[in-house]
Amino acid sequence: MKKIIITGKNGQLANSLFNFGKSRFEIYPLDKKEFDIRNYEKCESIIFKYKPDYIINTAAYTAVDLAETDKKLAYEVDSTGAENLARCIAKIGGKLLHISTDFVFDGKNNIPYKTDDICNPINTYGKSKLSGEKFILNYPNTMVLRTSWLYSSFGKNFCTTMLKLHKNFHTKKIPLKVVSDQKGSPTSCESLSMICFKFLETLKFDNNLDRIYHWSDAGISSWYDFSKEIGRLGKKYSIIESPAEVIPIKSIEYLTQAERPKFSVLNCKRTEEVLGVKQLEWEIELENVIKSINKKDFNSILK
Repeated sequence: MKKIIITGKNGQLANSLFNFGKSRFEIYPLDKKEFDIRNYEKCESIIFKYKPDYIINTAAYTAVDLAETDKKLAYEVDSTGAENLARCIAKIGGKLLHISTDFVFDGKNNIPYKTDDICNPINTYGKSKLSGEKFILNYPNTMVLRTSWLYSSFGKNFCTTMLKLHKNFHTKKIPLKVVSDQKGSPTSCESLSMICFKFLETLKFDNNLDRIYHWSDAGISSWYDFSKEIGRLGKKYSIIESPAEVIPIKSIEYLTQAERPKFSVLNCKRTEEVLGVKQLEWEIELENVIKSINKKDFNSILK
């Protein structure tokens, strides 16, 4: 049975990857205390200890707004940490699947971004992730998989946060204001996990080929559309009593430290062709996720 280290153990994607692959692989999920990827010597020590066939790197500095004032840490995790993994895994002949982001693009497109489109990130998070991509692709047996608007039934993310807000705002009878002029593709961790393992099981990490791929669920949504559908499905599956009224607003009305791309939809055709898979609509994937939420577990998230 092949061995996999999954970094970012406490994150939603790592949790989903572990559940998805534990019956087929020997998986070691490690958190930042167990595996500090920022420190090269510690990174080397862990990789030499476990001798994994693969590393799936989900570790990232994902606090997009905080990254604007904590640039050093963002780059340490997203750039230096990624290179440390690539450099160390190369020494034992293993392979690295690195999870990246739609935020490497500036959002000025009006058609989905292809893997070879010019990257021009507009915030620190996007810049640090792009830097990590460039570093790891200097090493053999590495691959970058960009994704977008990731959510799950696990932990704190847009889906679980929005369910909580729907519940609270409906109770207080006040409207929920959500940005409507940022467009992307919501992606479930379950969908992305399936693709990650498809890559590991079916594709050689050929160093002579393009090693950047995209995966998201199908369709284009705004955060407003996404939040409306979360509320509707939350009620349908009795996670919440009723959704709050949702009012669309412009980005300029909801100021944040970090600028977000206005359009960050990813073109996933190449991934579909290479792996022989088909994207499902984001609404279908969202319904599957919300159906899977245990109401008792969700109530613990609300506290």
